[in-house]
Amino acid sequence: MGKRTFWIVLVLALAFPAVLLGWSYRGHVNITDAAIRLLPEPLGRFYQLNHGSIAAHSVDPDLWVENKTGTPAYAHYIDMDLLDDPPFDGIPKEYADAVRKFGEEKLKKAGTLPWEIARRQGELTASFREGRWSDVAMQSSWLSHFVADSTMPLHTTKNYLGQLSGNLVLPDRGPNRSVHHRLEWGLLETFPEHYDRLIGRREEVKKIDDVLAMTWKTLKESYGLIPEVLSADKKASDEDSSFGPAYYEKLDQLARPTVDRQLKRAQELVASVWLSAWEAAGKPEPPTKQVVVDWEKPRAGDKQESLKKSVILILIAASMALILVGALLRTRRRRRN
Repeated sequence: MGKRTFWIVLVLALAFPAVLLGWSYRGHVNITDAAIRLLPEPLGRFYQLNHGSIAAHSVDPDLWVENKTGTPAYAHYIDMDLLDDPPFDGIPKEYADAVRKFGEEKLKKAGTLPWEIARRQGELTASFREGRWSDVAMQSSWLSHFVADSTMPLHTTKNYLGQLSGNLVLPDRGPNRSVHHRLEWGLLETFPEHYDRLIGRREEVKKIDDVLAMTWKTLKESYGLIPEVLSADKKASDEDSSFGPAYYEKLDQLARPTVDRQLKRAQELVASVWLSAWEAAGKPEPPTKQVVVDWEKPRAGDKQESLKKSVILILIAASMALILVGALLRTRRRRRN
């Protein structure tokens, strides 16, 4: 992770510690960065030239949810067990068919992740075909986010907090609130020296003929990993219910193989989805210089949201300063006494 990207992730972590993410801000940035490295030439060269913006903006979809702008929260998940029982063959794969069976409101409640990925894949293909390379960079960044969400097991179930399986759920809004937060946020932040360095297999990056079908396959595989994740959290919390270092060491020991596999799978899928859009568009020749990325136009209220973020950061910094000053004063008093 580059220095600029590191600071972006740090600021986001301070400003929005309670957002329910697919793989945390750190995770999404690392997945996108690794996916860029896995791409073959000549497409890989274009993504490398623009990797700073593409990787950093892969967290945008979660900020839209926090700010209540853009794509809503239900586009980030699909609680398949709200619609059907495993193996979920009763869920129509096409959105129109699913609406006819369940109704739009029920689908929104359960989530629409597979269809969000398919829609954004179509938009990326059109941008490749029409040579809109600035849009290619922008849409690749956001598509990466949603593809990565499909590999997170707890984005596939109504038991996403572990609330139905007896896993500890805390009333606070911090990174230890639930198994979902602890797995996607706490674990990756506790062991960055490991999880930041993961990279998938280049040989697994290949054209996907049917992205929607692949997404459903990925979601079902992710759902199958839920028992492993819940069990690891329970055993780790039995050892340290305060969720301190002992908890995360145990969670890392038990969950690392699963998390490693899913993060690498996310990287391979993201790169494959990008490659598939490019090939479907006829393999247009990418530009050999950095494009000017016209990120999303400011919406009404964005300035107010930006101000809110700044205020939050100032309050956090002030609180930390007060705590430090208080600790220093107490230390001096003890010395005098």
